[in-house]
Amino acid sequence: MAKTPSYRPRTGYSQAIVTLTDSATGKRRDYWLGEFGTPASREMYHRLVAEWEGNGRRLPTVAPPPLVASTAPLPAAGGTRPALAAAGCGVPLSVAALIRAYWGWAKGYYAGASTCCVKMALRVLRECYGTADAGSFGPNALRIVRESMVRGSLEGPRPRQPLCRRTANARVGHIIRMYRWAASREMVPAQVYQALQTLPPLKRGRCGAVEHPPIGPVSQAAVDAVKPFVSRQVAALIDLQLLTGARPGELLALRAAELDTSDGEVWCYRPRDHKNEHRGIERVIRFGPKAREVLAPFLADRPLDAYLFSPAEAEVERRAALHARRVTPRSCGNAPGTNTSDSPAHAPGDRYTTPSYRRAIERACDAAFPPPEHLRAKTLPKGPRGPARKETELELLARLTPNQRAELKAWRESHRWHPNQLRHAAATRIRREFGIEAAQILLGHSSAALTDAVYAERDSEKLGEVLRRVG
Repeated sequence: MAKTPSYRPRTGYSQAIVTLTDSATGKRRDYWLGEFGTPASREMYHRLVAEWEGNGRRLPTVAPPPLVASTAPLPAAGGTRPALAAAGCGVPLSVAALIRAYWGWAKGYYAGASTCCVKMALRVLRECYGTADAGSFGPNALRIVRESMVRGSLEGPRPRQPLCRRTANARVGHIIRMYRWAASREMVPAQVYQALQTLPPLKRGRCGAVEHPPIGPVSQAAVDAVKPFVSRQVAALIDLQLLTGARPGELLALRAAELDTSDGEVWCYRPRDHKNEHRGIERVIRFGPKAREVLAPFLADRPLDAYLFSPAEAEVERRAALHARRVTPRSCGNAPGTNTSDSPAHAPGDRYTTPSYRRAIERACDAAFPPPEHLRAKTLPKGPRGPARKETELELLARLTPNQRAELKAWRESHRWHPNQLRHAAATRIRREFGIEAAQILLGHSSAALTDAVYAERDSEKLGEVLRRVG
């Protein structure tokens, strides 16, 4: 990927500047952005670069700067446009002020990963058009915001990775829904929301966005290679996902009190929070004999309201294992408990979260499938600032060349897998052995079409057998 032109101060002036090059003619042009370091100049920079990228790196036509609205704080979220004017906030309403009002409502309405997706979409919008008039925001401005999402931004205090086509379309949908919310409260004219809906989504093969392959099942060999490098809590979660087809977040909050053991053969678990809870759909996860064997060690001597899979418990067990392998005499070195902090910066919680569970598997994948020697973290020698230690991730990436960083990224992508692939693996196995209807029930889908199209991989071996006989 070609380097993105930098935002920089103009020598001898207090103004910011960016230099763009036309991909067709090779002509270079300087664009003045405004006072260096101000939010308005950074917004202009992001807009110009996004428009330049979206137009095939042809020089953009500089448009007049957008109308800057008042940045005074809003009253209670949900106030109408006349109410905002009466409160002294001023009309027009800025995009940043609209985002603050909408976020005050959205963070209580959405749940789980949806909240994070909304936040990421609004962050890019504010980065490009925070001081612009919310009522003048149109489809062309939304297209520039989408191009900024597709391009990403690896510079600045909050770097963003480029988004794939489907994710970029979904994030644009969050912005359009914000304007629908604002129009319903008379904060912006309804015509603004209607105009934004005219922007067509990015189409496969007709845009420059990355196209990620669909999620597939993880092989049993890859799972077996990783399990020796995870705690027994994470290993149990992996086994349960393979046996039940549950989503990661559905198992992480499991407590003994929530297990229905009335049926001695099959236990049932109804998660309090799940993906389709707001649709009124009940989710039931069933544990057969093999799953019960996995659960049994975590049910003994545990309060009914305690989480079964605790990272704090895993950390205690890890330290105990390290102490058991200790070869230093007790009279030398640190005694157990003497080098701990009363208020550590990062203390393990009482339950895993979806990101922490995923990171545990990623670290285990890196240990099971280490990259080539020249891409591994080196051991730094003992120095005046401390004992010998390994390079941190940031130190490793800073030492590697751009080509080596790309090689390391490709290696990790091909040797890492994530928890959702366990659900796909369970669905594929159940479909192969018991049919699509059994896979649908296992995954909790209301339609077998979704199970067939997304989760359960077709059995290519069976198709090969058919072709060998008839073709």
